[in-house]
Amino acid sequence: MSEQSVDQETTPLDVARTCAALYSRVFSRLVTRHYNHHLSDTGLRITQFSILNAIKLSPPNSINELAELLGMERTSLQRTVEKLIAKGLLQSQPTGHKRSLGLALTPEGEEIYQQALVRWEEAHGEFTDMVGADDWSETVGKLRRYSGKLQSTL
Repeated sequence: MSEQSVDQETTPLDVARTCAALYSRVFSRLVTRHYNHHLSDTGLRITQFSILNAIKLSPPNSINELAELLGMERTSLQRTVEKLIAKGLLQSQPTGHKRSLGLALTPEGEEIYQQALVRWEEAHGEFTDMVGADDWSETVGKLRRYSGKLQSTL
């Protein structure tokens, strides 16, 4: 044990007060519900919107590349991508890079994305008003650094 003496045991209260996994999951679920509420009339959930946005930002050469970018398990991402393809919002296409298939928004996907972007802006504006835009900007920087440090250990 690092800072605790060998005689002192970690209590359930210690875990409840300090667990990064617990607090990040609680926060993540609440933020997800907030954004999902705003996106509901578009038929997208925030995870789906985030995938569409990542593809628009930088079309990936493979599902693995997209999973890495989004910090998702490849199998979970694959299931969500397949649902977006079935809804007619995404299409896969050869990238010209080995046997990789890339992803692109369909015209319908582009239309839904633009509708969802307006809802995302509303949700994000409300969120940053609640937590403070400067505080959130600082927090995002910290989260990126923490993510990088954790990623390097996995």
